[in-house]
Amino acid sequence: MKISAPGSTLMSFLVGLGIIALLSTISIPYIKQYQPNLELSSNAKIITTDLRYAQQLTIAEQVTHKIIFFIDSNTYSIVKNSEPAETIKTVELSSGITFQEITGFTDDEVVFNYYGGVSQSGQIILINSNSKTKIINVKPSGYIQLMQ
Repeated sequence: MKISAPGSTLMSFLVGLGIIALLSTISIPYIKQYQPNLELSSNAKIITTDLRYAQQLTIAEQVTHKIIFFIDSNTYSIVKNSEPAETIKTVELSSGITFQEITGFTDDEVVFNYYGGVSQSGQIILINSNSKTKIINVKPSGYIQLMQ
């Protein structure tokens, strides 16, 4: 039976801890650089989901719904076109994510008709602090496409 030298378990633990600390020190800057890209993808998917949600509400309730984009405040709202208009949901983009451009839509509004189509087609372009962009296309038929 072999008996280990006193303190060898502690030394093994400290060496392991040192390796973990070294790997963390190397990888944290890369993770911080990649985080804005993850936030951009997440926000683009949320907007795409909310566009589809407004489209489904219009079809199901047979009352037009729209999404209004507020470029200055980096927010958007899902609104039911009823008397009076009813705001269903308001969303603020994550910090570091902004609307670069919204094209093709009058007054920055995507309005769905009873069949799920839109009154006007266009694009929503998001940009992050790394200058990466995501484009959401809205076709006349109501097809909503997130460009990768």
